Amino acid sequence: MLYALGSFSGGMTVDMKDGKINYEYDLFEIERTRFTSDAKIPVGPAIIEVSSRLAAAKPASPMDITIKVNGKRVAGGQVPMTAPFAFTANDCLDLDSDLGSPVSLDDYDDAPYPFNGTLKVTTIKYPD
Repeated sequence: MLYALGSFSGGMTVDMKDGKINYEYDLFEIERTRFTSDAKIPVGPAIIEVSSRLAAAKPASPMDITIKVNGKRVAGGQVPMTAPFAFTANDCLDLDSDLGSPVSLDDYDDAPYPFNGTLKVTTIKYPD
């Protein structure tokens, strides 16, 4: 697990399984959108960037996701509809594990699904 925001009832997560990077957006169990890299991510230090951009500045807008590893796009696509307001405040942003209710069905049996690498720096940016 690289990070998880929210919970099984709604949230988003980025994890690594079998050498591939995965992104999942869970719209309150109504719709789950998942993107997975085609190839395995090379072992060793890497810069992983996850870019999330709303297609329009309005509630429930689609969201474009781009995942890059060392500057190269490895996965992404469009989440058809986003949460109109926010995910639950009962769960939080977890880095390198998912300590609450797992966001993804794929991670449910592995919770808290700790990352076995080392996260050195995490940067969250909000564009203008």
